[in-house]
Amino acid sequence: MSEFYFRTESIQLDKIQELFVSTKQDREIIDALKTSDSVILEGSRGTGKSFLVRMAEFELDSTFVVNRVLPVYVTFVASSLIHSNDPEQFKHWMLASICYKLIRVLRKKGLLIGASPATALLSNKDIDPESLEQKFSKLSKAYEDSYRKGFEKAVSPEQIPDLVHFKDAIEEICEETNIKRICFLFDEAVHIFRPEQQRQFFTLFRDLRSPYISCKAAVYPGVTSYGNTFEMSHDATYLRIERDILSDEYLSSMKEIVLKQADENVKKSINENMQNFNVLVYSACGNPRMLLKTVEKCPKMKSRDVNEVIKSFYRTDIWTEHTGLGDKYKGHKNLVDWGRNFIEDEVLLATRKKNETRSEYNESTCYFWIHRDVPETVKEALRLLEYTGIIRKNGEAVRGTNSELGTRYELKFGCVLSHEVTPSNVGISLAHNLKLQRFTEYGMKNPLFQNLSIGGIEPESDSDLKTILYNQLHQSIEILDLSEWLKTKLKEHNLLTIQDVLDISEEDIQNRMRYVGEKRARRIRNAAIAEFLEYLSG
Repeated sequence: MSEFYFRTESIQLDKIQELFVSTKQDREIIDALKTSDSVILEGSRGTGKSFLVRMAEFELDSTFVVNRVLPVYVTFVASSLIHSNDPEQFKHWMLASICYKLIRVLRKKGLLIGASPATALLSNKDIDPESLEQKFSKLSKAYEDSYRKGFEKAVSPEQIPDLVHFKDAIEEICEETNIKRICFLFDEAVHIFRPEQQRQFFTLFRDLRSPYISCKAAVYPGVTSYGNTFEMSHDATYLRIERDILSDEYLSSMKEIVLKQADENVKKSINENMQNFNVLVYSACGNPRMLLKTVEKCPKMKSRDVNEVIKSFYRTDIWTEHTGLGDKYKGHKNLVDWGRNFIEDEVLLATRKKNETRSEYNESTCYFWIHRDVPETVKEALRLLEYTGIIRKNGEAVRGTNSELGTRYELKFGCVLSHEVTPSNVGISLAHNLKLQRFTEYGMKNPLFQNLSIGGIEPESDSDLKTILYNQLHQSIEILDLSEWLKTKLKEHNLLTIQDVLDISEEDIQNRMRYVGEKRARRIRNAAIAEFLEYLSG
């Protein structure tokens, strides 16, 4: 049975290249991530942002001896755990985490040996790199442990350098070690329901600019607050991951992503049932994680299995994450519930009706259009649908009836197919007949928008978020988007809750699980923790 990688965090860096499938767009994104420009890369969950960021890291690292551009990968996925008494906790945690990752990369490459002016700038005293690395690791971990009940240990932010000293230290390091530039690759930048964290991150992102520093960040669509000090047009190049199902290379590139990970039995099933496989590819609408998960559920690719998987996954499973946002973050429940009802009860039904009436003209659609002046609450509900990947923005300032301007959105094609009697029979023809100009319109004063009141929307306070965190820690691991193999392994060894997984060490995993080595233990723990932290972030 194939064991698919649903998450980039489960893949070792040296294996990234083996699994990479190069498309024109992906190559352009990776090349942009390696330049000296600041870059913001946007994409929904599961579209491959982290994978492309790690590919850029791999390529920069592989050519470092020649090009002297040093990649430093930093993930901020643990931001959900920070609940200390430091009023500037997020800013200080970010700097501590960046310093730790920087020193670690430099030390592993043998570029920072012994005390130096750079280490003095970072620590205010003469200190060797290994001690400095341990210091920043402990500081970062202290912030990340601040969520625990009974945590009384004060974090000392005065041990963290300010931004001026940090940038001076980078300049010293680059000049001493003949490094042309340090490229910070920020992944999982911020918690979607903590806009203050987001604003602080993008202020730091902007302020880090220097001839010796370039910054890149992977973010989610719709739910990212850039703040008043960060201007996209001036402060960064904006890129989006868009695997368009209408493109000529779509089927072949998505197929190659699966074949790179599939075992021989699955490869054989795909080749013998190519039409059924292509229906799954179109259903995923360019989301590799969704494609891999549906392929795992029907490895034999039989029509009956494919039909069942499309109906169960795109009617039920895909909505679990979205509905879960409202369950976790009660202040946004009205938005979440309205968005689901709007798509399921209105847009999908209208789309199916339009496809039935246009079939004789060989035309179909998975698109809808929203007037640009609809209530802000409607836009926010749509942003949450973008974040979870139910819909995707497919054009702004698009002309509708009477030349009115609005935004065109693309429904997840699998959601459209899931309402067909036999998706495997109609999927290919519907996909081939898609027309961008065919969309259902929802105008500025549509009555559907009138019942979404802004009064029912309340942002979560820090205390609310802390309570949410405690509740999630005691949830079963079943809520996590992990492979069945990994869930089984965890349950076999009595690791039943999220708290159990967070508390266990790699060494304990090795001791408990027979035939599991150090690398496998690290992968098991990292996959579980990464999924929990992403789950918690939204």
